[in-house]
Parts: sequence; C-alpha cells; structure tokens
Amino acid sequence: MRLATLELNGSGTAAAVLRNEGAVVVRDSVGAAAYPDVGALLAAGDAGLELAQRAFDDGDEQPFGSAALRRPILAPGAIFCVGLNYGTHITEMGRELPTHPTLFSKLPRALTDPYADIDVPVAGAACLDYEGELVAVIGTRGRNVDAADAMSHIAGLTVLNDVTMRDYQWRSPQWFAGKTWERSTPVGPAVVTLDELGDFGARELVVTVNDEERQRARLGDLVFGVAELVEDISRIVTLEPGDLIATGTPGGVGDAMDPKGYLGDGDVVEVRIDGLGSVRNRITARP
Repeated sequence: MRLATLELNGSGTAAAVLRNEGAVVVRDSVGAAAYPDVGALLAAGDAGLELAQRAFDDGDEQPFGSAALRRPILAPGAIFCVGLNYGTHITEMGRELPTHPTLFSKLPRALTDPYADIDVPVAGAACLDYEGELVAVIGTRGRNVDAADAMSHIAGLTVLNDVTMRDYQWRSPQWFAGKTWERSTPVGPAVVTLDELGDFGARELVVTVNDEERQRARLGDLVFGVAELVEDISRIVTLEPGDLIATGTPGGVGDAMDPKGYLGDGDVVEVRIDGLGSVRNRITARP
C-alpha cells in the first residue's frame, strides 16, 4: 500500500491510501476519517493497518491534486539522519570511510510537504544545497533490535530532500545549525509498504535541479543499510511508530561541484526514487 496524508479542503487532514490515480481516506466504523495522518495510523498498530487495507480494497476512490498531499507523518517523534553513508559522497567530501553510522537529528518543525515551496531567508540561502535521501519509516516499537529482525520494524519507505545551509553547517563541528532550518526538508509523497517493493537495493535515487541531473545512485550502495541503521539507533534509544530514519545522500551535492552548484531563488529541485515517487520543490529566497 501507499499511505499518505491529505489536506481535506480546509477541514483538517486525514490518513489515506493512494490507489490508481486517486486516494481513499481511511475511515472508522461510522465513516469518519480515522486518523489525522499516517503517523497516527501507524501508532494504532494492526488496527490501523487493517483499516487501511479495508480502504484500499473497498473504499471510495476520489481524485486529488498534488497540493492536497501533506508530508505523511506531520510531526514525527524523532527524525534520525545519517551522514557519510554512500562511498561517492564520502570521497567528494574528503572523509574516511566510517566504522559506525554518523548520526544527527532534525526537529519536526524542519519538515515540509512534498510539493511545497521551500521559503528560505536570504541569510540562510547563500550556500543552499540539496541532498536526496531514502527514508525508512518505523512501524513498530523497538529497542535493542538485531539487524536480522530490523525490517519487521519498518512500516515502509519514503523520500526526503535534506536541504542544507552549508555555511551554517560548517560554522561549528556540529551540523545541526545547517540541517534543521524551519520548513526546509520535504518528505513524501507517501509511505510505501515493503510488500510493494521487494528487494529495493537495485532501485535508484535520482536528484535533478531545473531538470539537470545532479545525483544518481543505487539504494544498495549504502555503507550502512536500513537493517544496520535500525540495529545501531535502537541500541541508543527506543524507536517508535512514525519515527523517520533518513539514510544519507550519494555523491553529486552542489557543495562538491566546481564551481559550486548551490540552489538559488526560483530553482526547482526534485528527488525521485524508483517505486516511491518524488518530492519536487521550488526555492524561494526572501529578505
């Protein structure tokens, strides 16, 4: 299934299942929208997934526009990010191959919707960069999860652009300042459950800026795969339904280009992953 969160014509949001060219809102026994977003659906456990399956099988499909698609999990409890997790990106940034995942985090307020404009102040836009990433979405709670069992804790996969203000990132040894600007990180368009994807390692991630290709990589090229990341992070903290793990970006970022390939006002950047869809956003710089 493809689980999404829709804006309902000014009456709030609702978890839905995408089907063919339309969407089916996940409804409860009295016909009301059952969950405000995919995060709430996942938190409901098997009951939420059963309602989603029922909507997919028997629900009334309605057309929708891209503007109605919100990020699937509106306010995740945790957003774990991984730096330096593709060999090509490690090389272009002049770093050594890590022996453990390089972890950092974002705040939920850093997220935005899959097709929203990314509105950044000029002060933060001087060295604005893109980083296309695969995201694993946690479906069931876990602590000290072994890699062999890790995928059973994954609800599905989605797409993220880790938009980065490089000048703020590099102003100290900690990356947080350049990675969590408000409403700068698009996620979506849907959480695609693993049963739809099979072995996803051969699928490709592609990033374009104004339709010019900048990044391309196989998901199987990750230094630390999804299962290894779940194992490592769950040693540190309990993983909860709706948590996001952004798995890192491949080579081709603007900061490594000569001359630099930073984003500017009016640029359109798209991150696409085979089978998952894409996030596509216009940069708008303001005083």
